[in-house]
Amino acid sequence: MEKWEVSKEDREIYCKRVYSKSFAKGQRIASGEDECRGLVLIEYGALRAYIISSYAKEINLFTLHKGDYCILSASCIFKNITFEVNLEFVETSSVWILPSKVFDQLSLKYPKAKQFHLDLVSQRLSKVVDSLSSLAFESLNQRVFNFLLDALKANGDNKKRLYITHGEIANALGSAREAVSRVLKDLEKQNKIILKRGIIEFLD
Repeated sequence: MEKWEVSKEDREIYCKRVYSKSFAKGQRIASGEDECRGLVLIEYGALRAYIISSYAKEINLFTLHKGDYCILSASCIFKNITFEVNLEFVETSSVWILPSKVFDQLSLKYPKAKQFHLDLVSQRLSKVVDSLSSLAFESLNQRVFNFLLDALKANGDNKKRLYITHGEIANALGSAREAVSRVLKDLEKQNKIILKRGIIEFLD
C-alpha cells in the first residue's frame, strides 16, 4: 500500500481487512459475481485461468505464480463477458486477499491504486490475447515447447524437471492428449527432453 501512497491511518484500517486463505491443488473458483473474493496476491503455489470451448476442451489463458496478483477476482470487471472464466489452483497454494469493496474504496481514494488496478487489467488482457493468438497461429509443436519452457521458468529451484502429465499439458493447451504425446515423443527424439511417468526432464 505504500506504493499507492496510502496514508498511515488508512493503511492501518485496510491492513486489518486483509486475510489469508489456503487452497488445495485442483480447487476451482468460478469468475461469476458471487465468487468475487477481492484482490488476490499469491503467497505460494500457482493458479491458472482457463475457459472451456464448445467442444469441451480447456483452453489455458494464463497461469499466475508466487508474487502475482489475480485481477479476475478483484472487482468483477469481467462479469459482463459472454463466457465463463475458470480459475484453478494447480498447486497447493496460499493467498492474501483484500476484499473487493475495500480495494474499490482504495481505488476511488488513491489514484495510484486505481492505476495499479488498470495496469493489472491491461496485463491480464494482454496475456489472454497472446494465448488466443498462439492457439490460432502457432503449430502445436511450438505451443507445447513454449508451454514447457514457461512452466520450467516458474518451477522454482528445479529448472530441469517438471512433474506434469501429458493430459495436464493437453488440457492447458486445449488439445488432444494423443497429439501432445506425439509432440513430446518428437522432442525426446531430438534429445531435448526425457519422458518418464508423470515427469519431463530437460537436457542441457
